[in-house]
Amino acid sequence: MSLEGKLALITGGGRGIGRAIALDFARYGADVVVAARTISEIESVASDIRELGRQALAIPTDMTDETSIQNLVSITYETFGKIDILVNNAGISLAAPVIEMKTEDFDRVMTVNLRGMFICTRETLRIMKKQKSGTIISISSGFGIEGQALLSAYSASKAGILLFSDVLSKEERRIKVYVITPGLIDTQMTESLLGKKYPPEAISSLATYLVLPENKFPSGTVIKQIQVDNIKDAIFPLIQGRTFSDWNTLFQEVAPKLGEKNLRNIEKYKIMMPYIFKDYLES
Repeated sequence: MSLEGKLALITGGGRGIGRAIALDFARYGADVVVAARTISEIESVASDIRELGRQALAIPTDMTDETSIQNLVSITYETFGKIDILVNNAGISLAAPVIEMKTEDFDRVMTVNLRGMFICTRETLRIMKKQKSGTIISISSGFGIEGQALLSAYSASKAGILLFSDVLSKEERRIKVYVITPGLIDTQMTESLLGKKYPPEAISSLATYLVLPENKFPSGTVIKQIQVDNIKDAIFPLIQGRTFSDWNTLFQEVAPKLGEKNLRNIEKYKIMMPYIFKDYLES
């Protein structure tokens, strides 16, 4: 499993999920361009990537500004001569009940989360089509599937990412298109939200699998992080301190102890299971 020779462009790459994805890609051998508004944050991530022995470039980018996004993509292409992977991760959230939501606040969330994602995808897609290859991963949210009170703009923008990506996967046959829907992830954005929170690495591991050569999910697939982590939460306590010859052997051991919902989700994500439980497998 390797991303050697691949170039990844990640928006919102300065902290949280974006940072975790950037570092995970670098560990697997990719060179990475990180984009965000805060220069100090993306420079720090780029430095960490270089310490892993990979090339890195930090490009300050305003996702509300079309020219800024176009410059991000053009500088990346001019520097590396290709873009193999795009991760649309940049996003913001503003909380307010609909009756109190200011138009400018609603517009800002939609502009960053949906319009900015569209522009970045369009500009990168033009390069990927010339290459006749590429992978685009967009980070949506569980709130894009089931809306959250006080987060009307955020929920609507994340639902838009899901449908936009579905359309894109039907239009482009040579470009792989995926969406990851996180649950509550322990980031700056979710500090005020209550509930079980997962580390950003819960998303980066999924993103990494989707860009590895071993990935066999069809373009257009939506990966729901909560479903995958529920599987892990159910199985990990059953296999601590043990190793298995392969995934099938591991599954046969634990299957009788799993509920129907987890069994259905294992069937849904079965091609990913050897990767998820690789630390417990001999092969």
